[in-house]
Amino acid sequence: MALMTRLARLVRADLNAVLDRLEAPELVLAQAVREMEQALDQERRALAALDRELARLALRDTALTEEEEGTAAALTEGLCEGREALARPLIRRRLETGRRRAALKTRRAGLAGERGRLAAQLESRAARLADLRARAALYLDDGDQAPAAGAADEVWGPAWSGADPAVSDAEVELELLRLRRQGGGS
Repeated sequence: MALMTRLARLVRADLNAVLDRLEAPELVLAQAVREMEQALDQERRALAALDRELARLALRDTALTEEEEGTAAALTEGLCEGREALARPLIRRRLETGRRRAALKTRRAGLAGERGRLAAQLESRAARLADLRARAALYLDDGDQAPAAGAADEVWGPAWSGADPAVSDAEVELELLRLRRQGGGS
């Protein structure tokens, strides 16, 4: 049983080594950048759709305001003339319009919050993509030489010196490519 486990482990290790040698780091890095660009484009389209929806809701709010003002004028005129039978449907319409406007206001506030969150997320991810492109260009230009650990602050600035302890997937991917390149060259 132990022999089978060891053989299986050996076969898996050999297959992983073969796959590592087949992958071209430059192609993997270019694909990661393309995928990030596609994700950003999708987020930009979602942001544009939110902007269109907010504009549509603003137009609807304007129309409801005009309708409410017209109803209020007609209601005032009907009440001045003592026509209560005419006033009741107008009061109903004014109340319904007020409720529609309140619901519309709530919807607009929710979408505006979502838009702000999405815009901040988009800005953050665009900055990460720009940083990844810059780091990839440095990595690919250096050939097999990756920047030394102490030179990271000089090249990438203080933002990468540990101020942000979270490690992004792109950073992990770059480090993996660097390690593969070092392993393939030795």
